[in-house]
Amino acid sequence: MRNRQATRLLFEMSKPGSAERVLPTADVPNVPLSDVIPPEYLADQPPELPELSEPDVVRHFVNLSTRNMSVDTHFYPLGSCTMKYNPKRNESLSGLPGFSQVHPLQPDDTIQGLLQLLYELQEMLAEIAGLPAVSLQPAAGAQGELTALLTAAAYFRHTGHNRTKVLVPDGAHGTNPASATMAG
Repeated sequence: MRNRQATRLLFEMSKPGSAERVLPTADVPNVPLSDVIPPEYLADQPPELPELSEPDVVRHFVNLSTRNMSVDTHFYPLGSCTMKYNPKRNESLSGLPGFSQVHPLQPDDTIQGLLQLLYELQEMLAEIAGLPAVSLQPAAGAQGELTALLTAAAYFRHTGHNRTKVLVPDGAHGTNPASATMAG
């Protein structure tokens, strides 16, 4: 008997003749594949792909997405470093040209808009928090936590305070004790 929770594979849903393979017109010269890829890497025949309409494929993946744990659909008790509320508007804005597909080695003059946005954000966060400066460098909760502890340790050393203990509650996220240990 089939598991009621199982989702059919795209291959199981395939309906011969229903595939919609509409590709945009190429804006590069058309050359034989064998001119670009060595013959030993070319397949002898086309791959066996499922044949489905675009709406069927979209519905399939939307259905799969509802099976994921998500802050949009479930209570999630872990820390904000794991899952947080990201407004859908922000997801759209982050895909705009100038924000997406930025590379760390990209020339500075090509990312001035992004750098300005990051600078203004850190200035606003510093003002809101009443701090002289903040860092946007930590990429995740655990990394931010360690950065904060290292910053606090440096501050206490600089001011001559010998503070070396961090209180961590029993129910803390697993990274809390690790960060405290790494910060010394």
